[in-house]
Amino acid sequence: METEIIASSPATAIYTVTFVTFALFMAWEAAAPRRRNGSGLVWRWGNNFSLGLLNWYLIATANTALILWLARWTDVEGIGLLAHLAMPHWAGFLLLLASTQLLSYWLHRAFHQVPWLWPIHAVHHSDTEVDVSTSYRHHPLEPLLTLPISLPIVLLLGPSLEAAAAYRVFAVAASVFSHSNVGLPEPIERILRRFLLTPDFHRTHHSAEQRYTNSNYGSLVPWFDYLFGTARHRPHGEQATMPLGLEYLREPTDSRLDRLLMTPLEVPAAAREAETMADAPAQRT
Repeated sequence: METEIIASSPATAIYTVTFVTFALFMAWEAAAPRRRNGSGLVWRWGNNFSLGLLNWYLIATANTALILWLARWTDVEGIGLLAHLAMPHWAGFLLLLASTQLLSYWLHRAFHQVPWLWPIHAVHHSDTEVDVSTSYRHHPLEPLLTLPISLPIVLLLGPSLEAAAAYRVFAVAASVFSHSNVGLPEPIERILRRFLLTPDFHRTHHSAEQRYTNSNYGSLVPWFDYLFGTARHRPHGEQATMPLGLEYLREPTDSRLDRLLMTPLEVPAAAREAETMADAPAQRT
């Protein structure tokens, strides 16, 4: 039944899941937040969602349409690996997920390690709290660089329309879930984080401590962090109080929409200033 709904109107299914997932996790956050909400929640949300709307209309809708069109075209033309293997939809979904996430993992690492990419990605990490709104806080240049990676994989694999639509549905739900300000019982979280990107696992990546920021690079699943040795965990009790964000760009005005759009130009100077201030006590002694 679900695959029939997706096949008949895939874009509608994706946008419906986007709205429903957001509403559910927003309600969960309000009822039982993992961390106490700081001041300026409305300010943060207003700017984060404004940036998200900008990305949505400029990039996300076009990307979804392109992925679904490519999947439909490769399916009709019999192009791609899966067209010759007669695999079920769920297997095509898993292969598409694993392929895109392997590439996404290495691209995410590049955004942290390549000097000219980091200022773009720093917009996402400069949020001093992490909740559902953070999943929409990306500079427009970032999805312009990252979203097209799915298109060659869709062309190469040739998944069914159902598999491609299921992938986009999962991507939306997993992104909102991993950024949500919610908690799971520790025994359940320990098991689930091996398979899914749990909020605690991804929140660790948003820690203000660089050793944790440079870990947990998975964007939808944690598989490749475990495979390549970049998975890190903080004690369950620290999650509620550990500082989030960066060492710099921590003022409320830094989260204003116009400042977020200009952040890539400001990061190098802000980072140097933070390093200078950190070294100052050592120099005085």
